Amino acid sequence: MTDFDSKKLTELVLYILGKTGGVDFYHAFKILYFAEMKHLAKWGCGIVPDKFCALPYGPVPTRLYNAVKELNKPRMELSTDLAEAVRFAGEDAPNILLPKREANLRFLSKSEIDALDSSIEENESLTFGQLMRKSHDRAWDEANRRVDGTNIISPISMAKVLNADAAMLEYIKEQMQIESALG
Repeated sequence: MTDFDSKKLTELVLYILGKTGGVDFYHAFKILYFAEMKHLAKWGCGIVPDKFCALPYGPVPTRLYNAVKELNKPRMELSTDLAEAVRFAGEDAPNILLPKREANLRFLSKSEIDALDSSIEENESLTFGQLMRKSHDRAWDEANRRVDGTNIISPISMAKVLNADAAMLEYIKEQMQIESALG
């Protein structure tokens, strides 16, 4: 993960926490997932510099999940960036993330903010069970059933869930090929 990607992911989380006043990390992950889907389907590119994996309770941005687990003892760059910007609410609410500062909006585009706002509005008040059922969509199911050992959710599959048209799916595929070629 590049330094920029680490900072961008931190700012995405801070934006969600600023808008919501703080949420548990499960909600933060699902808000990011649904914002990612919306942006992919509409614009052909994601907003989250991380890969979503299909875990039993739904999609999780892998590196961010690891960074949250390390929040109190950061070992990787993302964990350090996140620890400087986010804190757990306390012993009585150990899964709730609170912002230490406002998000730096220079890291977020207007279209990314729109996708985040829409996802926050749709998902912030859902229960754990409702979010789990909602996020167990076709993209999650496809990755969860994969037998090759990888449970990474494909951006193309995510866009398909929101009925992206064939041209958009082809564009996403081309962008993935370019990204892969550039390493």
